[in-house]
Amino acid sequence: MPNPADLSNPGRRACLGLLAGAVLAAPRIVRADPLLDVDVVVIGAGSAGISAARQLIAWDYEVAVLEARGRIGGRAWTDPGALGLPWDRGAQWLHNGGDNPLRQLARDLGLGLTASDFEDMSATGTPLDPRAAAERLLANLETFDAALDAMADRIAPGATLAALFGGDSWQDAALRLSCISLGGDPDQVSLADAIELASGQDWLVEGGTGGLLTRLAAGLPIRTSHAVTRIDLGAAGHVAVSGDFGTIRAGQVVLTVPPAVLATGGIRFTPDLPAAHHDALAALEAAEFLKVGFRLLRQPADMAEFQLDLSRLDAGEGELVHLDPRAPVASVIFSGRHARALRTAGAGAVIAEAAEVLRDQTGLSAETSAWHDWSADPHSRGPWALPRPGAEAAREIYATAIQNRLFMAGEAAPGPLAQTLGGAWVSGQAAAAAIWEVT
Repeated sequence: MPNPADLSNPGRRACLGLLAGAVLAAPRIVRADPLLDVDVVVIGAGSAGISAARQLIAWDYEVAVLEARGRIGGRAWTDPGALGLPWDRGAQWLHNGGDNPLRQLARDLGLGLTASDFEDMSATGTPLDPRAAAERLLANLETFDAALDAMADRIAPGATLAALFGGDSWQDAALRLSCISLGGDPDQVSLADAIELASGQDWLVEGGTGGLLTRLAAGLPIRTSHAVTRIDLGAAGHVAVSGDFGTIRAGQVVLTVPPAVLATGGIRFTPDLPAAHHDALAALEAAEFLKVGFRLLRQPADMAEFQLDLSRLDAGEGELVHLDPRAPVASVIFSGRHARALRTAGAGAVIAEAAEVLRDQTGLSAETSAWHDWSADPHSRGPWALPRPGAEAAREIYATAIQNRLFMAGEAAPGPLAQTLGGAWVSGQAAAAAIWEVT
């Protein structure tokens, strides 16, 4: 089960990170009911689904993994072709690498890991030297973290991070910077939820996060292009999972489909989900976060890994540039209402704005560009879940088992690991452990 988070790490919300859960190891042999097709159906072959399937199979459960897409990995999608080099269209970092289970699994597979240092930053848009400005900003980020911790025991219901605005331009800029990785502006991010999140050293993995999950899924019984449209819990003793592929009966189901897909009726349930679950799914709204990738004409030399324009940040334009230390690839990140406005304006506006940001902040030119609109993707409906302020219990309710037969897992699950691949992985382990307890 998940270990407690180390909340003492300064700057932990600079880029969000995760703390790993311990993996249960003792095997358990299960005899399938003769009326069942498999013991457990896992819906979704992303981080949570792969994690749950690996653990259940290790305990000798008979498992089928159904994936709606024609590939595995979910929102961890490493595209080898769009830029001519591997580029992660979705999840890119292994956050909080010291405790993230995926870091050790990558090492076990022999994949190279490159430290990604958020403190290696250049901040323009002020009279100060860009490096000096970045140092001052990061110092204020630590102050912001301390202020966040100090409010843990006195949070007003529905409070947002905007409650920490104090009028100091540097502290307010640090607050806005922290929100870029959360996928919302300060007044859109729950204060109570943000306090639960922790991070540490981030890492980039050889072959990308999608490549890592593909390796971890090797040998699993995954059926791609198997979109589930109905889950029937009405019959005693089993769950019927249906789609164009037909129907599969199982004793339990691990459902890793994003809340935004479930909230919009992507899967129908019989009987309907409890009202509390419906409310939780609706409250786990999709974050607003865009990432545009560029293949650069050359590998930048002597430039900071992260580039930020403080004047644009202060104007409410949540944006950040990442220069990959391993290859001539840059990612331009947009967040919050700024990201939503660009997405609404269309692909042309997204690419044009990203190219302008890249040019203004780095002076670099690019050969090709690529991005993926996760909000328009029918299998995700957003990059990750962000609880609506005032609905902080939504994560817990979402992860509560239904009839001890339906178990939900994914980055939306509660805890300091929420919102990233490591959190999804740990939630898959937790779902497997919960099935162990009831079978």
